[in-house]
Amino acid sequence: MSGVVVESDIDILDYLRTAGPATVSQLARHFSVTPTAVRQRLGRLVAEGLVDRFVQREGRGRPRHVYRITGKGRLRIGSNYADLACALWHAIRRFPDDATQQRIISMVAEELTRMYLPQMSGLTTSERMSDVVRILGQRRLPFVIEGETASAASNHASNNGFRSAEPSEEGGVTANFSGAPNSGNGSGQRTPSLVAAACPYPDLAEVDPSICEFERLWLSELLGTPVHLAECRRDGGHRCRFEVVCGDT
Repeated sequence: MSGVVVESDIDILDYLRTAGPATVSQLARHFSVTPTAVRQRLGRLVAEGLVDRFVQREGRGRPRHVYRITGKGRLRIGSNYADLACALWHAIRRFPDDATQQRIISMVAEELTRMYLPQMSGLTTSERMSDVVRILGQRRLPFVIEGETASAASNHASNNGFRSAEPSEEGGVTANFSGAPNSGNGSGQRTPSLVAAACPYPDLAEVDPSICEFERLWLSELLGTPVHLAECRRDGGHRCRFEVVCGDT
């Protein structure tokens, strides 16, 4: 059984996290619901990889199925990563050497890319853009795709000599942590874009515009092609839009 996990399912995750593995009957008694209702909730949680089931044998009796929370489930219901990320970012930005800051932040972008790459299945730029929207959507970060087709964007970029980021000697893209967004192509046409309906780093973006450059950098790494920050909330826009320079469709 599968389905979208709902808020009531989170109660089971929280119980399994604090009380340990449990059977259907134990969960039914604890929540004062029927075993059928518990099985429905567990089915959704198992389908999402938040809970797994194993067989437990005790003595000569019949084996029983026991459910336990997975590592993914623990991340879903409780973490303090946001505070940790803010603290680490501010610590990095206190380095007096700009080159050291840029190197560390670039390494963080590369590591974040490595975390997401196994979930990327697209071969073309447009397919990878769809992968990014899906992956971030699973983390409740609303991104959408706007603009021309990938092939039209590629031709447009070539004809106008538009480059949003220069390749580095290591084959990636060069970071610019000055806090100033890159300029657009000035043509009035819209290349394919990833649009953030909500900022993934709202607290940091309020005080440090370089977080926008970090986001541009790791999106470029993940898509395998440079992106350009064409609109930004910090500059008075109502959203953040990253134009994609496509090399394929």
